[in-house]
Amino acid sequence: MSLRLPRFRHLRTKLSVLYASLFAVTLVLLAGVAQAMIWTHARDSVRQELIASGSVYDRIWTLRSQSLIASADLLSRDFGFRAAVASGDQPTIASALVNISHRAEVTAAFVVDQDGQVTGPSGALAATVARFPFAVPDGRRDAVVVVAGQVYRLILSPVMAPTQVGWVVFAVRLDATEMHALERLSAIPLIATILRSDGAGRWHAADRSIGSASAIDNLVDASQSTRTLATLNLSTGRAFAIAKPLAGLTRRPQAAILIRYPLNAALTPYLPLQAGIALAGLAGLILVVLGSRRLARGIAGPIAALDAAARALEEGSRANIVVKGRDEIGRLAASFNRMSVGILERENRITHLAFHDVLTGLPNRTYFRQSLDQAILQAGRTGGGIAVLCLDLDRFKGVNDTLGHPVGDALLKAIGTMLSEVAPDGLVSRLGGDEYAVILSGQFDADRPRVLAQSILDMMRQPVEADGHQIATAVSIGIAIGPVDGKDADELLKNADLALYFAKEDGRGVFRFFEPALDAAARWRRQVELDLREAIKEGQFVLNYQPVFDLKADRIGGFEALVRWHHPQRGIVPPVEFIPIAEDTGLIIAIGEWVMQEACRQAMHWPEHVRVAVNVSPLQFRNTGFQAIILQALAHSGLAPDRLEIEITESVFLDGEGPVIALLHKLRAMGIRVALDDFGTGYSSLSYLRSFPFDKIKIDRSFITSIASDPSAAAIVRAIVDLATALHMETTAEGVEDTHQLDLLRGEGCGNIQGYLFSRPVESCRIAGLLENRISRAA
Repeated sequence: MSLRLPRFRHLRTKLSVLYASLFAVTLVLLAGVAQAMIWTHARDSVRQELIASGSVYDRIWTLRSQSLIASADLLSRDFGFRAAVASGDQPTIASALVNISHRAEVTAAFVVDQDGQVTGPSGALAATVARFPFAVPDGRRDAVVVVAGQVYRLILSPVMAPTQVGWVVFAVRLDATEMHALERLSAIPLIATILRSDGAGRWHAADRSIGSASAIDNLVDASQSTRTLATLNLSTGRAFAIAKPLAGLTRRPQAAILIRYPLNAALTPYLPLQAGIALAGLAGLILVVLGSRRLARGIAGPIAALDAAARALEEGSRANIVVKGRDEIGRLAASFNRMSVGILERENRITHLAFHDVLTGLPNRTYFRQSLDQAILQAGRTGGGIAVLCLDLDRFKGVNDTLGHPVGDALLKAIGTMLSEVAPDGLVSRLGGDEYAVILSGQFDADRPRVLAQSILDMMRQPVEADGHQIATAVSIGIAIGPVDGKDADELLKNADLALYFAKEDGRGVFRFFEPALDAAARWRRQVELDLREAIKEGQFVLNYQPVFDLKADRIGGFEALVRWHHPQRGIVPPVEFIPIAEDTGLIIAIGEWVMQEACRQAMHWPEHVRVAVNVSPLQFRNTGFQAIILQALAHSGLAPDRLEIEITESVFLDGEGPVIALLHKLRAMGIRVALDDFGTGYSSLSYLRSFPFDKIKIDRSFITSIASDPSAAAIVRAIVDLATALHMETTAEGVEDTHQLDLLRGEGCGNIQGYLFSRPVESCRIAGLLENRISRAA
């Protein structure tokens, strides 16, 4: 027995060792299985997170695009900016572009006119911007292009005045700074890189952070049709990656975003778990089974729950995991829950920004349009009514120019609050700039739109408190009622905006309902504008001349040049029909330049004592090239400067007296005569006479018509003549039609007359006959 005991003990030891080895092998196998499960779940979890983050990147990209488009629309719909683009006011355009570049945080801003001419920073980017409005596919307003090795996102917004006169184009450089801004919005440590194509199918990092590789080329090409996830072996290490091609001007994109998640970073949260499993194997053979069961219960279950939650998060659902314990799995689950909450909050914030105005918090144009579509559908089903009120602040640009943009922003917020209070039964939206809109829908009284519009006008008659300033402002309102004025949102909004336009034409501070006649008038106006452009191109304008008779010298002292339009279909178009449209659209500058050239050219054929007078509109006078136009006309014709007389009205002083007086002195220094037209009809004429010594005052025809029957008119004429004599200025009486008026004017000492009594406006070919006839009569 004494011999067998050691053998038994040895056998038991061997069996113990065998059992221990078996258990050890079992533990190793279980540990290997657990490690494989961890790797699989970690890889799948990272895959799910990367795809989910890719979806968030898509939303962020779309939101940034919508924000840039909204900023571009804000500028292109500004009333003063549209007028500046239409008139070619380069200083105003340049100032607005610099201002919006800072406010919208864009690299550069441009204006492209219908001829492809660019206003904005020069260089290679400007050449691409010039082609952009004509090359971008229909329905698209943005594109990504590569210029001189740099990647830019271009944003397009049309400028309507009221028809399209150009485009606003934003350029945003997609560089490392832009990518870092995207990376900061991600809940996981992703790396975003801009790729650009070399045109031969190879893709390179724009910042040269990673080299070119065929795997990257294959990933980008595959991602053009579907979202593809790939594992890349880069110089910086292995990484999961997805690519997002960025739409450009052609079917094949020039740039793409590469989003990657380094494999080492993805596996870092699982390192404590792996260490825990290794330590658990040292606890002993007896705890192997218990440890395995605990491993299955403590690791596999939470990992499966994490996997299911990640899938739910990828599909856009709220995912939350019940946290049990404070170990690595518990901390991982807590981190996942925080990530889920963060993604949900960001999506809610993104959604709010996409549908609400950042400044006022009111619904924006997108939300307004969707609400209007829904209201129209609801009205069609229930038979209720619908009304759209479009509002635009009057002279808001002056608030920004005089008090600054912070005060202007405060005014916009205050007005948004006031509109919400006065229209609790409507949806108040800010469409952009100083434009607001209200939707009334459902069952409301037929007179409710009118009452609401009048309430808004009454409210705006009181000064508005904004940032410590009392600001006097007013608003114009256009109203369209559905379905009479429009069966869909586009037509209803267009007609309300059209009524708003005519409300401003009626003097501002009023409201107008849409009428079919307004649409007809707008179409007629658009047609006249198109015909005017054709008339300028085809040379359909001619000049007629009305003589100005010098009473003291008893001869013709000059002619006033009057433009006439010979339309090929409509015949002679009266100036009262096309001159206001030409001034609103800026075409008066081109017409006025032709009138100046032609008048000087024809005046060279007249006697040296005969002058030519040319009317100049305020828009022409504010044009920075006006002085150069006069110099060219005199140089090309050879006309002496003292034989040219420009006629202005006091409306040229509305934008400021200083610059106007300075330009008038420059013209006087050249020898050109200046006459103040329609004297006596304004409020500040005497002030202007004191500021600048005009060569001539033209007495308005309203006083001449009644000079014989109205003693007060005769007294006014007498006072004007005496005033001009004291200031050493000539006088011309306009609208003289009978000899009685002539005798009275001669008796009052008026120096010149102009009117039908002497002659109607005549064609240039008849001027020589008029001059010869007068000379023969004098002889």
